[in-house]
Amino acid sequence: MTAAVREAFARRVAPGEALADDADRLAKACLDMARRFDQGGRLLVFGNGGTATDAHHIAVEFVHPVIIGKRALPAVALTNDTAALTGIARTDGFDEIFAAQVRLFAQPQDIALGLSADGRCVNVWRGLAAAREAGVLTVALVGGSNPVDSLADHVLVARTEDPCIAKEVFVTTYHILWELVHVLLERPGALR
Repeated sequence: MTAAVREAFARRVAPGEALADDADRLAKACLDMARRFDQGGRLLVFGNGGTATDAHHIAVEFVHPVIIGKRALPAVALTNDTAALTGIARTDGFDEIFAAQVRLFAQPQDIALGLSADGRCVNVWRGLAAAREAGVLTVALVGGSNPVDSLADHVLVARTEDPCIAKEVFVTTYHILWELVHVLLERPGALR
């Protein structure tokens, strides 16, 4: 049993180190996100299955910070409204559930954050494409080893084929996004 636990931890080392290697990409995403929040933008977050719950987690982190004294920032998970999701899916198809909402709600100063643990969610890609068409800053949080950099303005990768490990890396990534966005917003002149 001890060997199995060690092997489980070993599978997580390379994806964690790869995230650290992407520090510049992550910092650039944080800076662009902070600039959008500073301009009055909102965060629109979306994903499927387990990443739908990550979208909820991200939205609440921004709206109701767990750290007392941190500024609340406007964010919404597009997975929250099951009536809208199922209505859009019924009439326009499941691949349009996020794009339709983005087209309706997004403003150019906003941020769209799409999550896909396996890197293959068509509805997430369509949501990000709709956001780009609206002039929204786009951030993709994806798993897999061969992400397409053109998916979003910022593509942050959990470099693993295991969607469970990808989701673990996502949690660290979006906590860093939250933390550094706040650091930037709290420092005068940091957004220049």
